[in-house]
Amino acid sequence: MIWSVAWKNIWRNRMRSLVVVMAIALGLLGGIFSSAVLKGTSDQRVREAVSRETSHLQLHNPKYIEDQEVTYFIGTGYKPITAVLDTIRSVEAWSPRVKFMAMAGSANAGIGVMVNGIDPDLERQVTEIHSLICDTCGGWFKGGRGVPVVVGQALVKKLKVRLNSKIILTFQDMQGNLTGGAFRICGIYRTSNSVFDEMNVFVGRSDICTLLGADSLLSHEIAVRMKDPDETARVQKLLQFTFPDLKVQNWKEIDPILGMLNDFMDLWLYLFMGIILLALGFGIVNTMLMAILERTRELGMLAAIGMNKFRLFLMIMLESVFLSLTGGIIGIILATGLTVYTRHTGINLGSFAEGFEKIGYNPVLYPSLDPYFFINLTILVIFTGILASLYPARQALRLRPADAVRNE
Repeated sequence: MIWSVAWKNIWRNRMRSLVVVMAIALGLLGGIFSSAVLKGTSDQRVREAVSRETSHLQLHNPKYIEDQEVTYFIGTGYKPITAVLDTIRSVEAWSPRVKFMAMAGSANAGIGVMVNGIDPDLERQVTEIHSLICDTCGGWFKGGRGVPVVVGQALVKKLKVRLNSKIILTFQDMQGNLTGGAFRICGIYRTSNSVFDEMNVFVGRSDICTLLGADSLLSHEIAVRMKDPDETARVQKLLQFTFPDLKVQNWKEIDPILGMLNDFMDLWLYLFMGIILLALGFGIVNTMLMAILERTRELGMLAAIGMNKFRLFLMIMLESVFLSLTGGIIGIILATGLTVYTRHTGINLGSFAEGFEKIGYNPVLYPSLDPYFFINLTILVIFTGILASLYPARQALRLRPADAVRNE
């Protein structure tokens, strides 16, 4: 009975209630969609960073982490380590790399780069770089003249070169002597991170080891791709225990800023929505206080004919909760529809592409939210309604029936 009365009461002043409901709905629509854009952008950045830049896990010589000297290889070779990796079911693929800093030069310019000496067939199983070379930009170590190298589009612009152009890589060999070699650009890739594109070049591991004067079985880094990302922590502990002389890092440790942003995102979303609901809660309080002032005589009569304080309190509280839930459900439905639609179409911010790529983000955003977020948000909406009802309900309880009945 009391539930039905409370529901009918909020529609006695239809216009006022509709204004509050729409304010809640639009507030939640804006808040949820903004949260979806932030969450989708964060998740997208993590996916792209893991699949293109860091992989899920990396193994190094601890000294290489401190000082990326060319002599700090992993033990005597990567074979014993990859033999263990092949026995771990949750490991999808691995790729040994020879990595060091060098100077890339052309006839027009020169710039410092990170040389990635890789096995092309193994690397394509770990990263997506091979799939980011367009049809008109060559291919992934396809045959041709000279020693092949794959470079980023941002580096191509810096060096003022093009496909099939020759670049010179200059670096120190194993003995500390200055050496180098000429490479022919066989492919040009482009990621959403222009800084990464400008800094990283990919060459054949055997080609670069020959110039270094190093054994072709040596590597500075072993990148590991997981079948299930949730298994990353477990496999990291297993590898660290198996190879205590090596440094095993997950993607959060490799890129701590990205890891921090990813971990902080969920907390930020709830904090953001909490601020919006707090603001909407004041609107509900104001509406309910106005309703109580208008219904002073009515509430006094209800108390006079025997309605106890608990039922009176419950009725006011239910009215606030119903207002919150009605607006909340409408807002959640609208936000869900908009999020699902834009998740498939994307939000193209191409006019800001250069700025986004400078900080490593894709200019096409795909909003996304975990279903649990909507469940938790519904609980927060109910909680907001309950909190917003406390003060108005308390004011209603303070009414003296004899005085309230005489109120005009």
